[in-house]
Amino acid sequence: MSRQEVRQAVGDWVAAASITNLTQIYTSFPKRINFELNATAGQYSRAVGVVFIANETEDRVAVGGASNGWKRIDYDVEFQVFMHSMQNYAQDAMTDFDNVIDGIKAQLRAGGHRLGKSDGDIIWQAAEPAISVSYGEPKTNDGGAVEIWAGINFTVTQMFKA
Repeated sequence: MSRQEVRQAVGDWVAAASITNLTQIYTSFPKRINFELNATAGQYSRAVGVVFIANETEDRVAVGGASNGWKRIDYDVEFQVFMHSMQNYAQDAMTDFDNVIDGIKAQLRAGGHRLGKSDGDIIWQAAEPAISVSYGEPKTNDGGAVEIWAGINFTVTQMFKA
């Protein structure tokens, strides 16, 4: 499994949930985020998700001698969420944001520990044993939009014979 395959599996699994106001998911950082892309007319809040692998570690476990064992790769994933909201009230923007974050976490929990993959070839386990979230402070920009950021952190593990 490559880093790209991990990013793609995470992005595909979150996208499968069709979370309200999560209009775009990128498997790497775009040069620029256009919050109007995929938005519908009258949609006040628009969120974009970006899959980012912050760290990875690789270990080998010998089982039955030097030539028989397993490799374990842990990818520390941060699913970053950027929201731009034109709601009239900041509280409504925060409610929309909370619903996006809750929807992503619910989808991660619903993956049967493997983000919907039926076997452990690509993902042995994901979002186990924990999911943590870091939040940025909401800000109102000069145009009156509320902008909010969060990073949903979890581990994706790959195991293969080595």
